[in-house]
Amino acid sequence: MTRVLIVDDEPSIRQLVATLLTLEGFDVTTAPDGRAALQRVQADVPDVVISDVRMPYMTGYELLAAIRAHPALGAVRFILLTSSTGDDPAAQSAVAMADACLTKPFTRDLLLDTLRTLGA
Repeated sequence: MTRVLIVDDEPSIRQLVATLLTLEGFDVTTAPDGRAALQRVQADVPDVVISDVRMPYMTGYELLAAIRAHPALGAVRFILLTSSTGDDPAAQSAVAMADACLTKPFTRDLLLDTLRTLGA
């Protein structure tokens, strides 16, 4: 069973995605921000992290960079959820490090297709 960590500071979005993926057979845990997510990833490595970009304490970009910098976490696949990457160089760099990037709002089918593409 694929283990997925969902990271979003919006409780309703976090719960919606968690419920959707649980119903699809994924083993789901959640975190309210990047700092809490990094602690969870280090304690129990998931197969996939799905993270919002804009969050307090640690952004999705910072979480992604921290995971990519840790050698033991190299196999963790990472999906960024963003409203737009625009022309921000930091955003474009983070998207390049991510395995996938979904623009909000996204559909159930797009999320599931993305997970399947990543082998989850």
